[in-house]
Amino acid sequence: MKFIFIITLVTASAFISVHAQVKPDMTAGDLTAAQSNAKKLYERITGTKLPADSPLISQMANLIQQGNSLGAAKLATQDPNFYNITVKLMALPLSTREESLKSPLTDFVAGFIGVTRDDRDARELLTGNFYYRGSGANVRSDIVADILNSNNHYDDLERTRADLSTNLVRVEGQVLSTSATTTVANPDPAGVLTSRGFMGAHALMGTNRRLVEYTFREFMCVPLNMWADTGASDLRIGRDIDRFPSGDHTKFLTSCKGCHTVQDGFRGAFAKWDFSGTGGLKNSAVHTRGDGGGFTIAADTRGVVNKMNKNNTVFPSGYVMIDSSFVNNAIRPANAALFGWRGNALSGTGVKDFGTVVSNSSRFSQCMAKRVFETVCRKILDETKSRDALIKWGTEFEASGYKLKSLFESMSVKPECLN
Repeated sequence: MKFIFIITLVTASAFISVHAQVKPDMTAGDLTAAQSNAKKLYERITGTKLPADSPLISQMANLIQQGNSLGAAKLATQDPNFYNITVKLMALPLSTREESLKSPLTDFVAGFIGVTRDDRDARELLTGNFYYRGSGANVRSDIVADILNSNNHYDDLERTRADLSTNLVRVEGQVLSTSATTTVANPDPAGVLTSRGFMGAHALMGTNRRLVEYTFREFMCVPLNMWADTGASDLRIGRDIDRFPSGDHTKFLTSCKGCHTVQDGFRGAFAKWDFSGTGGLKNSAVHTRGDGGGFTIAADTRGVVNKMNKNNTVFPSGYVMIDSSFVNNAIRPANAALFGWRGNALSGTGVKDFGTVVSNSSRFSQCMAKRVFETVCRKILDETKSRDALIKWGTEFEASGYKLKSLFESMSVKPECLN
C-alpha cells in the first residue's frame, strides 16, 4: 500500500500532521460528512490513507452516523498500520537519549508495541519479566549475538519490513548473556527499563543517574527541572558531587542540590547494572566481577558496580552506595502533588521496585494519556490549560485496566482532540 505520511518534529514525543482537522461533530450530518470524518479518523489512528469509498471507511462512517465514533476508532486500530506506524512512532522517541523519531527499532520499541497489541496492563512496561522478538527467513535471531549483545535482530525486522502487528511474539522471562553461547535469568527484570535499548542508551558509562532522569522524563513526562527540591534531604547525594562548586556552598544549596536530592535518592535502584559494547547488559548478581571487559563486570565485593562510587574524592563525606536500595525524596508537598505517589512509594530495592513505584503513580497514567493525545491528535497538549482534562484522562486509562490500545481509541474521538 502506498501512502504519504508527512510529519514535522515538534518535540521528541509529539508530531503535527499536515492532514486537515477532523470536524468536531462526529455524531451528526449526512453520510458524506460522516465518510469525510471517518477517513480523517482512520488517517490519524493508522498514519495512512484510504479512499473515501473504501469498505472500511464506509463501515466507520456508518458507526459515526449512528453516534458510535468510539466503535469507528476500534475498527481503525485493527489495521496493522496502527502498530507499524502510530504506536511505533510513539515509542521511538522514548527509547533513546536523543528522543528522535529516527531512532531504530529495538527491544524497547518492540516491547511497547507488543504490550499495546496484546492489551496488557501498561504498567508491565516498567515491571514485567518479558520481551518481544520476531522471526523471518532473513532475520538474524541468535539470542546472544543478535538480541542480547547487538541490535541485529530488530534491525533485520525493520529492514525486511516485518509486520510488527503479527510478527512480534511475547517471550516470558528476560535473560542476560554470560558467554557467547550461554544465558541466565535476569535477576531484576523490569520490562523495558531493563531492555537492551533503554539500558544501552542510559547505562553506558556515567553513574546511572540518566536512568532515573529518563524514566521520569519518558514515563511521567517530568523533565529534571520540574522535580528540583532544594528542601529535600541530601543524605543520598554521592561523593562525586561538589558541595562547594567554585568555592560557593550557597550555589550547591540553591541549585545543584535541588535535582540531586531526588535523582541520587532513586539512583541506587540501578546499583548493580552496567552496559558496555562488549558483553552488552550486565548485572553483578550473575556476572563474574572483574575488570569490566567481555562478559565480566567491574564491581565491589557487595555487587555495587564501581562507577556508582567513582570520583569519591570530590566530596569524601558524601553518600557511599553499598547496595541497590533507593529512597523517594520526591515526597514533599510540591512533588507529592505532581507525582501522585501510591502504595509503598517511600523506598525499595532494585529496578523492579523502582518501576513499580513509578508505574503506580497517577503521573504515569497522565503521562501516557498526554503522549497518546500528542501522537494521535497531532498537536501539543498545554498541560497548564488542560490540567483537569489530563487528570480525568489518566483516571479513565486506569479504569480501562491500563490498556494503551483503549487509550488510543478513546483519545482519538475526544472533543479536545477533534477541535
